[in-house]
Amino acid sequence: MDNTFVEFIHALRGADVRVSTAEALDAMQVLQLVGYHNRSALKLALGQALAKSEEEKHSFNACFDHYFQFTSMDSLKEHTETALKEMESQQSEQTPSLISNILSGDMLAAMSQITNPQPSSPLEAAQSETPLGQLLLSGDQAAAAMAIASAGQSTNASQIQVMTQKGLYGRRMMMAMGLEAMEEEIWQAELSGNINHQLLAQQLRSARDVLRSEVKDYIERQFVLQAKAKGKQLRQETMMSVRLEHLREFKDTQVLVRKLAKRLAKKHAQRKKVHNRGQLDVRSTLRLSIPHGGIMFNPQWRSKRTNRPKVFVICDVSGSVSQVARFLLMFLYSLADVLPKVRAFAFSSQLGEVTELFQQLELDDAIDETLDRYGNGSTNYGQAFLDFNDHCLRDVDSKTTVIILGDARNNYGDAEIESLREIKQRCHQLIWLNPEQRSRWGSGDSEMKRYHAHCTLAEVCNSLSHLERAIDKLLIRQ
Repeated sequence: MDNTFVEFIHALRGADVRVSTAEALDAMQVLQLVGYHNRSALKLALGQALAKSEEEKHSFNACFDHYFQFTSMDSLKEHTETALKEMESQQSEQTPSLISNILSGDMLAAMSQITNPQPSSPLEAAQSETPLGQLLLSGDQAAAAMAIASAGQSTNASQIQVMTQKGLYGRRMMMAMGLEAMEEEIWQAELSGNINHQLLAQQLRSARDVLRSEVKDYIERQFVLQAKAKGKQLRQETMMSVRLEHLREFKDTQVLVRKLAKRLAKKHAQRKKVHNRGQLDVRSTLRLSIPHGGIMFNPQWRSKRTNRPKVFVICDVSGSVSQVARFLLMFLYSLADVLPKVRAFAFSSQLGEVTELFQQLELDDAIDETLDRYGNGSTNYGQAFLDFNDHCLRDVDSKTTVIILGDARNNYGDAEIESLREIKQRCHQLIWLNPEQRSRWGSGDSEMKRYHAHCTLAEVCNSLSHLERAIDKLLIRQ
């Protein structure tokens, strides 16, 4: 695949344009039909193949304009015309100089001008013998742009890290394009007494200046494109690892949470049918063997379906863990495709069900309303477990997963271990997500070590990466 096109696809993905492998291959076929020579046709064709929404079209156009900025030869033509006029002016001044030399008696200079006459106008520069010189003097914008892009690929210009490397990569690119041979040609032409070769030298010097400017612009565009993609990647990596209570400092947190939820939903969307080769389904095998005279041509194996879980979420929304609860609820309710049966409960001192809030309001509004209603009391886990058992323990069965989010700090109240044991006995699995480090479990008023004994799984959960891993385990363990 064309390396220039691959880099462009990478830049598009960094600009939030979703491009799958199949779409990239389709766009590659479009590129082979359209080519690079017609910029407007290329932009239109690739836009139709890669941009799927108005927002993506806007991002695509901006990225395309930065990446495929073809070389302009206008400045080169201006420099060439100026050089030609200077040479013609020098030639027009030559005849008066010959007469003045004869009148002054400088016969040696006069004979030199007679024996080495300069060509009459109109002047024409000699032809360049180097590939780079021929390319620059041809005026082919698309070919020059492709040559610059090819040199950028060969020198890994897209790997530029800081702007101070601009000169280094620029020199590497120009040398890769054949600058050394062209500079040798310029030097030889300047030493020649032939005015055609001198004009060629001036044109090549002008072309070299234009090329240097274009290479500089190319490297700057590469830096901007790569820095944008790497900056976004670095920001997302930071958001994945930073503690959840600090995530409000980032503007696009909700976008990242929904992206993670979508990734998990795609991973677990299909209810998998797992075949166990070691367990023969005798009834099905005999039934299918009847048409073949009892010969078992098609052995059937016992299978197990992975069903979508029924999830009950009990969240401590007191001040110490309210931000963690916010993101857990946002995560779970963004997984509606694979977790259609989620019931949410919130508590600080007393517990209440908030499932209807998430059914009636937008996700952010429902979370804010939940925190307002239940987030102002003194934390009491024992009372929360009693309220849960009174309210809906009868709805918990062997297909139910109960998730408890909290730091287990009970303000030295009754822990109600027996109530938690009842929940564990009725549910399929009990998962506890604690935002505190394990070293703090059991310290002070924390009852986590006592609660841990009745949990199927207890995990530290204080970042988005922890949260994603915990939800992934939940879906896998079904």
